[in-house]
Amino acid sequence: MSVAVPDLPGIPSRFGFAFSGNGRWATCLSTVQDQVTLERWDLARAVPSRRALGGGSTGAGGGGGCAGTGGDGREIVDRRSRPLPLDDGRVLVARAAAGERGEPEGHGTVIAAQADGADLAVTRSWPVSSMLAGYLMAAPGSPQVVVLVAVEDERHSRIWRLSDSAPAMEPVLRIPGVLSGGVWLDDGRTLALDHTDAGRQADSIVVDLRERTWRRVWSVAETTTDRIVAYSPRSRVLVLTTNSSGGRQAGAQRIGLWSPGGGPVRFPEALNRSAGARTPLTFDESGDRLLVGEVHGATSRLLVYTPDGDRIEPMPGPPGTLWPPASWRDDRIHLRFSAPDQPPTLATVRRPARSGWSLAARPPGAFSGWKGAELVELPGPAGPIEAVVYGGPRWRECRRLVMALHGGPLSAWRFEFDPLLQHLAAAGIAVVAPNYRGSTGYGERHLRAVIGDWGGPDLQDVVHLARAIARSRDDAAQPGPVLLGGSYGAFLALLAACLDPRLWSGCVALAPFTSASSLYRDAADPVRDRVARLNRLEDGGERHSQRDILRVCAALEAPLLLAHGTRDEVIPVEQSRALRRRLLELGRTEGAGFDYVEVDDDHTSVVQAWPSVLRKAVVRFCLTAERTLDSDQERR
Repeated sequence: MSVAVPDLPGIPSRFGFAFSGNGRWATCLSTVQDQVTLERWDLARAVPSRRALGGGSTGAGGGGGCAGTGGDGREIVDRRSRPLPLDDGRVLVARAAAGERGEPEGHGTVIAAQADGADLAVTRSWPVSSMLAGYLMAAPGSPQVVVLVAVEDERHSRIWRLSDSAPAMEPVLRIPGVLSGGVWLDDGRTLALDHTDAGRQADSIVVDLRERTWRRVWSVAETTTDRIVAYSPRSRVLVLTTNSSGGRQAGAQRIGLWSPGGGPVRFPEALNRSAGARTPLTFDESGDRLLVGEVHGATSRLLVYTPDGDRIEPMPGPPGTLWPPASWRDDRIHLRFSAPDQPPTLATVRRPARSGWSLAARPPGAFSGWKGAELVELPGPAGPIEAVVYGGPRWRECRRLVMALHGGPLSAWRFEFDPLLQHLAAAGIAVVAPNYRGSTGYGERHLRAVIGDWGGPDLQDVVHLARAIARSRDDAAQPGPVLLGGSYGAFLALLAACLDPRLWSGCVALAPFTSASSLYRDAADPVRDRVARLNRLEDGGERHSQRDILRVCAALEAPLLLAHGTRDEVIPVEQSRALRRRLLELGRTEGAGFDYVEVDDDHTSVVQAWPSVLRKAVVRFCLTAERTLDSDQERR
C-alpha cells in the first residue's frame, strides 16, 4: 500500500551548553539534520536572546555532521566540538579532528573567535598534536586563566595552558587516566577534576598548575564512582557524589558536602532523602544555597537545598525535562529544557519562587506546530504505569496506534521532545510510551524488578497494557497496536510480538539484539560488562529459550520492519543479520512478510531514527501495517 508520509521541518536539537564565569553569556551547538551551528546567548536581558554564529555547511561522513565556518572560511564547529564563552564575549572552541566517517584522527585544534555581524571571525587557533577529545575551562577573575583538558588516548590525559601572548599552548602536566568534568578552586592555580584510570571507577583529583602536581582527593573505593560536581568559592564547599551505598540501597547515588581541609565528607539527610535520582547543579553566588535537579517520574523538577538547617524546598519550573549545566546569578537560573512540543532551548527560572519561569524567545520564523503530549497513568499488573501519550484524550480511538518501548533496560521515556514520536504524531498516529518496570524515576522497587530478569516483569507489563488497549479497540473494529522499540526496547518488542502474536498489527525493531547471551558473546567489552552486571547469563533451560528471539520467532505473525546500522558500536549488526537469516529459513519472504534495512550509521542514529529515509520508512510502516493471517490460522 502506498501512503504519503507528512514532511516536517528540520528536526532541531541543542546540546553542549556552557556558561561564562560571570554568567553573562552561554553557548551551545544547534543542529538541524546534518547542519551544525554555534549559538551564543546573551543572558543579561530579561528574556535571553540568541544569535546563530558561523553558518553551517554539510559535511561528509554520516554521523560526522558538518562544520560551521567563520568569515575567513576556516571550520569552527562540528558535532564533537566543545565551545566555551569567555567573560569578555569571545568564544573558544575545542575540536578533535575526525575522518570522513567520524572516526577520531588523534589530533585537534582550539579556536578563538568573536562575533562579527552574523558570523564568527577567527582571531587565533592553536594546534593540539595529540587529542581524541578535549574540553576547555576558564577560571574566574580577570584576565581569565584558560586551560585545555585533552584526552590523548585511553591511558593518558594532558592539561595545556592557553595564552593570547604566547605563540603556542603551554603543556602543563600529563596525567595517567582519562580526565572529565571539573571545577576551579581558585582564580587560576588549582583545579578539581574527575579521573578514571585502569582498574578503577571514577574518582576525583586536585591539580596544582603552578607546582605541576596532582593528588587524589575523593575516592571511596576502587569499585565506586566518585565525582566532584560543584564548588562555591564564597563558602568554600565542594559538592561530591558517590554510588557507595552507605546504608542506602545499592547503586543509589549519594550527595556529599566537603570543605577541603575541614574534616570528613558530610551526607546531609534532607539532601539524600528521595526516591528519585537527584543531581547537584550549582550554587548561588553566596554559596548559601545549592540548586538540585530531581527526576520525578517522566519529568524533572528543581529543588533548592540550604545547608544551614538541612532544608530542601521545591521550585516552580516548566513541565518537562531539565539538564545540567546550570547558571545561577542574582535571582535568575538558566539551564537546558525540553518538553514534547518544545525542542531543547534555554529556560530561565526566577527566585523567589513566586517570580515563575520563562523560555527563551522563539526566533522569528521558527516552526511552532509541534504536537503536544500528556502524562497518563495506566493500570499495570503490579501497580500503575506512567506513560507519555500523543493523540489527545481520545488516543485509544485513533485509527493507528503505536506502543513505543524505550531502550535500557535501566532507562525511561522522559517528558521531552522526541523527533521520531513527533513524526508519528504528525502523521495522525497515536503513541503510548509506557515506563514499565525497569524504568528509572519511579523508585528502587520499580527499577530493580528487571535486574537479572530481562524480558520478565517488563514484558509482562507491555503485554498487559497492550491487551487492555486492544480490547477497547476491538469493540470499535480498530487494528491492534504496532510495537516500536530501539536497542533493548527492540529486543522487548520482538519478545512481545512472539509471545502474543495475534495482539499486534506490526513490529518495528531498531538495532535489536536477539538474546542477552548472544549480545554478551558478540559485543565489545563495555557492553559485555553491562550485560553481565544487569542480567543472568544462562546456557540453556526453558526460561532462556523463551527469551531468545532466534528460538521463538517462528511464532511471529505481524509484519516486521527490522533496521540496523553497519557502524553500530553497541549492538553489532550481526545480531539483526542473524534474525534475518532465521526468518528466511522459516519461510518468511523479505519484502512481503518483513522488511530489512541496513544504514551506514551508528547505534544512536538508528535507535532514534535520525536518518530521514529511515524515519520516513518507520512512519510509513506504522501507517500501513496490518496483521495478515492465512486461512488455516483464521480457522484456529
